[in-house]
Amino acid sequence: MQIVAIFQKLDRLKYLSARQGTRRLLRYLYQRAISNVKSRRDYQKWIKQNCLTNEDIAAARVEIETWQLRPKFSVIMPVYNVEAKWLKKAIDSVRKQIYPNWELCIADDASSKPHIREILTHYTQIDERIKVTFRIENGQISAASNSALELTTGDYIALLDHDDELTIDALFENAKLINQHPDADFIYSDEDKIDARGNRFNPVFKPDWSPEYFYSTMYTCHLGVVRTSLIRKIGGFRSEYDGSQDYDLILRIVEKTNNIYHIPKILYHWRNITVSAASGSLAKPWAFAAGKKALEAMLERSLYQGRVKETANPGIYRVRRDIIGHPLVSIIISSTGKIIDTPSGSRCLLENCIDSIEQLSSYRNYEIIVVDGCELPESALETISSANSFLVRCTELFNFSIGINQGAAKAKGEFLLLLNDDTEIITPDWLESMLELAQQKEIGAVGAKLLSPDGYIRHTGIILLEGNPCYAFYGFDSAHSGYHCSNIVNRNYLAVTGACLMMRRELFQQLGGMDENFPLDYNDVDLCLAAHQAGYRNVVTPYAQLICYTSTSSKNRLKTGELEQLKTKWKHYLNGLTRDPYYNPNLSKRVSNFEMF
Repeated sequence: MQIVAIFQKLDRLKYLSARQGTRRLLRYLYQRAISNVKSRRDYQKWIKQNCLTNEDIAAARVEIETWQLRPKFSVIMPVYNVEAKWLKKAIDSVRKQIYPNWELCIADDASSKPHIREILTHYTQIDERIKVTFRIENGQISAASNSALELTTGDYIALLDHDDELTIDALFENAKLINQHPDADFIYSDEDKIDARGNRFNPVFKPDWSPEYFYSTMYTCHLGVVRTSLIRKIGGFRSEYDGSQDYDLILRIVEKTNNIYHIPKILYHWRNITVSAASGSLAKPWAFAAGKKALEAMLERSLYQGRVKETANPGIYRVRRDIIGHPLVSIIISSTGKIIDTPSGSRCLLENCIDSIEQLSSYRNYEIIVVDGCELPESALETISSANSFLVRCTELFNFSIGINQGAAKAKGEFLLLLNDDTEIITPDWLESMLELAQQKEIGAVGAKLLSPDGYIRHTGIILLEGNPCYAFYGFDSAHSGYHCSNIVNRNYLAVTGACLMMRRELFQQLGGMDENFPLDYNDVDLCLAAHQAGYRNVVTPYAQLICYTSTSSKNRLKTGELEQLKTKWKHYLNGLTRDPYYNPNLSKRVSNFEMF
C-alpha cells in the first residue's frame, strides 16, 4: 500500500510540474513543507496550553452537580481481533470519564483471537456499566454495531472504534452542551490522531455544521453523538455501506433534524496504526467506494438529485446536482472601462471578461447586463452590441451598490450573477457549478475560486478575524488544497466576494439588494451577512474558477471607512458576540490561513 501511495504522489507532482512549471512547483512544495513543520510545532504548543489540570477536572465534577439534565450515554464499540493493548486503552478511556452516567456496549464480531473474550469478560466483572455480546458469526462492522446498539439503554449513542480513545472530558462536554441545548440530536467534536507511543498530532479543528463540506467528505467523523431514538427511527447501521457506515448513518440523521451542534474541542484520539484508516488514505480503500455509494443513496432521497464523482483525493467527493429546468442567468457586470495588459495584449477589461464568457461558457442561457458609470471605449461598446448583452447607464458615479441594483432591476433571469469586469473565465462549466448550488432554497450566495494571473489564490471564501473580513489563503498557490481540503471542495463560508457571486433574484430582492450605503467596499460581505441572518447558508465552489486581474487583498480593503460602518451594522457578527460559524475558535485570529497561532 505504501508503494502505491508513493507512486500516486509522484504522478501528482509530475502533473503539477507540467501544469505550473518547475518554479511554481518548487514554491508549492516549499509552502507545504513549511506549513507542515509549523503545524506540528504549533499543535504541541497548543496541547500544552489546553491540557486539563486537576483543578479543571474538580471544577467539572462540581458543575455536573448543578445540572438539571443528566443524560445517559451509551458508548457503542464493535470489536474484532484488535490488539490487546489498544482494546484496553479504548475501554479504559471510557472508564476514566469525568461524567459518570454512561454505559459501554461492546459487540465482539466473532473474533478468532482468544485474548478478546478474556479481556471483555474481565471488564464486565469489574465495571457493571460495561455490557458485552459475543456474536456467533462474523458479520462485519455494521452488523456488529447493530448488535452493540441492541444493548443500549441510554439517551444518546456515542461511537467509539476499538483501537481509539476518548478524552477524559468527552462525555462531560457533550452532557454540558445538552444541558444548554436539550434539543440536540446530533453532536460532533474536534479530533486528532495518536500514534503507538501516545504522541498526538494532526488535529482537525472543524467548522460548525457545513452541509456542502459534509457532502464532499465525512468531516464530522469523531466524536459523533446521536440521540438514541433517532438512530432507532432510521434503522441503525446498514451493512451495504460497511467501511463508510458512519457516513451513511449521519447522512440519514441530518435529513431528519436541524438540531446539529459542534463542540470545538478535541474530544477524540484516532489511533494511527497500520490497519487503521487514520494511518492514511490507502489503509481501507473499500471505504471510499462505500462513501460514494452512501452519497449516491443520499441523492436518490434528495429534492436535488444528481451524481457523485470521485476525485484525485481518496475520500473527497464531488456531488453534482442536476439543474432543474433551464433557467436564465442574468450576469451583471459593473465596469469602469479600464485598460490592462493581458497575455493577448492591452485591452479593455470589460471586453476581455465578456469574450471569456462568450467563448468558454458551456451553459448558454444567460444575458449580460453591463452597468457603466463612465464612458466606455468604442471597442467595448462594440463587444456589448455583438454579445448577448445590453448597457445600463448608472445614475451615480463610484457607487458599486447602486449600479448593481440598477442592473438587477433590468434583469430578466431567475438567477443573478454579480461579476467584476476584471475577471476572466477559465472553467467552461462555471455557471453550472454555481447554478446547481444557487438553485437550492436553503442556499444564499454562491461564490467562486478567484486566482491572480500568475496562479495564486485571491478568493476561496471570506472569514471573520477579530471583526475583520479576510480572504482565506490569500496569496497561496492555486494547487494548495487548504485546511483539510477546504480549498478543493464545496464549502460553506460566512461571506463570499461580490467579484463573482450568484444568488436567486427572488432572494436578492427579499434581502433588499445591495445596501447603497456601501458604495465601494463590503457591500458583498453585507449582502452575505444579511442572507446568513435570514437563515440561508453561503457557499464557495472551487469548481468555478476565474482569473481576477486587479482585485486587492482584504488588508487593503481595511483602509476604507466602510469597515466601521459594517461593524456598526453587524455588531453581533463583527464585534465578537457571534463568532464565525465556519471558522474554528481554536484557529488563529491573526492570519486567515487556518493556522493555530
